[in-house]
Amino acid sequence: MASTQQHIAHIQQLQSPNPVEVYGALRTIKNAIIGSNAKKALYFRLQIIPHISSLLELDDTDVQIRIQATAIISSLAHKDEDAAKQLLDEDVMGPLIAQIMPGTDPVLMEASERALNALLGYTSTRISAEEHTSMIVPYLLSIITEAKMSPRMYEMRVHARVELAVLILGKLCVTEARQFMVANTGAIDLLVPLLLRGYPRLQIATLQAFSALSYENMEICRALITVSHKDRSFSAIVLDLVRHQDPAIRLHACLCISNLSRMRVAGGVAQDIQNIAVPALVKLLHCAEVDRLQVIQALGYLCHEDADIQLAAKGAGAISDLIQILTDIEGQEGDDFVDHERNILTIKAVFLTLGTIVSVGEECRIKAAENKVLAHLVRAMGHRDNGVKAAACLCTQYIVRSVPICRTHVPESGLLKPLLGLVRHATPDVQVTATAALINLLPEFSPLRFDALKEGLIDTLVQLFSAENLLIRRNALWCVRNLLCKINDETRMEIIDKVDIERLFKLLHPDEELLIREQAAGVLQNITAENDIGAPAIFERLGSERLVELLKRMLSPRANTAIHIHGLYLANNMAVLSESHCEPIIKDRELMQAIIDYATSPVSEVSIGSLWCITSLASHKKASEPSEEDVEEPLYLAELTELGVQPMLENMLGDSSLCLGVRDRVKGCLDCFTLAEEE
Repeated sequence: MASTQQHIAHIQQLQSPNPVEVYGALRTIKNAIIGSNAKKALYFRLQIIPHISSLLELDDTDVQIRIQATAIISSLAHKDEDAAKQLLDEDVMGPLIAQIMPGTDPVLMEASERALNALLGYTSTRISAEEHTSMIVPYLLSIITEAKMSPRMYEMRVHARVELAVLILGKLCVTEARQFMVANTGAIDLLVPLLLRGYPRLQIATLQAFSALSYENMEICRALITVSHKDRSFSAIVLDLVRHQDPAIRLHACLCISNLSRMRVAGGVAQDIQNIAVPALVKLLHCAEVDRLQVIQALGYLCHEDADIQLAAKGAGAISDLIQILTDIEGQEGDDFVDHERNILTIKAVFLTLGTIVSVGEECRIKAAENKVLAHLVRAMGHRDNGVKAAACLCTQYIVRSVPICRTHVPESGLLKPLLGLVRHATPDVQVTATAALINLLPEFSPLRFDALKEGLIDTLVQLFSAENLLIRRNALWCVRNLLCKINDETRMEIIDKVDIERLFKLLHPDEELLIREQAAGVLQNITAENDIGAPAIFERLGSERLVELLKRMLSPRANTAIHIHGLYLANNMAVLSESHCEPIIKDRELMQAIIDYATSPVSEVSIGSLWCITSLASHKKASEPSEEDVEEPLYLAELTELGVQPMLENMLGDSSLCLGVRDRVKGCLDCFTLAEEE
């Protein structure tokens, strides 16, 4: 209690008219809070921020008092994101900017820059600094420009000041608009020469700035490819730094070059990225001098959606090394003095990066399976942290894309039950990734689909159709869609009854989310595909009028290409079986015109779906009367002829630009008309 009273007294002294007393209180507070989060929290509770802010806002505040107050802001900002946000809310940014302007005391200027750097250490505070950015950027660039012209450029102090300016500049590039604003000020040409300075901290800061400036920005990445300094291209300079002896420089150079790779602008250095940057990152996984978590994340970012780089990562040993990291962490579970929270973050990063590396190539998936990744995934699905569970499911989703792995490694792994448990998890983020992984375990080739059905999967999926989360609903429908492929008739009818045709009809309403309509359309198509019971079930439950309404919804211009394809094949599957199913389709002029119009679609899958549907309609024959000549006449040829189908097909046959698949289907469809004429 006495100690708290003493701190309250220090706060009260900040309001003293005596500058010496204020200065002494500030120094005492500063010394107390440095390195002590508990003291920082105490002074936050004692409302120190308004007092500090008011001291900086006064024009006549002594420079020594300003230095101490600014140092306190810098220390408080290092506490956490909430603390930095509170400081911004008290508008300390304005006074700090004023204190870095030319003519300011050099010590105060440097202290203010350090405070700004600390405040901008968090994403939320970087975004909140929007109104101040246009004032700060020109000043930061002036520091770099002045240092470039200074004869003392190679002095450590000058380098340190430029490093601070570059760090702040990079932190401000948190939005695309700011990236362009900084780039348009000429920052790129100013920063490139700094990469060649022999001061590692400045090189790292500059690489960080370039990473922030070019992150997910195609235009700036393209601009960087064209930049050169002393006859050396930007990419060549950065690749040289990838080989640097300093591990931190290697890491940040890899991060920088990753942006160019992700934006597919690396061009002539793409091979160098595979041969140099990827092995460099993999080696850094074993380096104690850098943040391993950051290395893992950087590797995942570099490998994203690039099959060649994923193979290069496999070749460099990334898969084995990442799985070994999981093994090492699992071995530490019962140990004391282990940073378990850090381990959780690392596990999540490993699974996400592994998922990225195996997302495209079969070789990478097989390598992961051979290194016992499935055992780690099963254990992770039971982890106490939901983020680890979700990351494990995401990695599983990519691993089980492999048919051989699904048939051999997965059944004996014990993966199904924990995954189904996560499908029923209470946390939406976990359910999203669990249901996404389950999609790949339910196609016709999977030996687990009947085991999943025995576990009551259909009831669970039907419940998920009503989930609030759009992706969970989409994934649940997708699971059902996969289950319906080449399933026996008894199971198919059970699924149809539980899923309910009426529900699917409603899910295809134009006001429903597009993702949901697309999967509902796929379910309906698969209900009728390659079997004789699905189409009658739909016809029986909807009736002819609502069947036509359903098909019109699916073939409406408001639907997307995927729904059009499902709709055309559903119409084909309904039409191919019997006259009773055909009749409502052929008699509705609007629906028929839509089907025929899609025959000339520039999308080959849509065109082929339309042509199959026309073929099925044209193939129906009238029942022959008992006569000497048993000749069957086409049943719907007159309606199709009236709609101009034959001339359309003949024109398509003469179109050399059509792909072979479409041309072949046109020929098959046209045969229905030419054979009838011959008869």
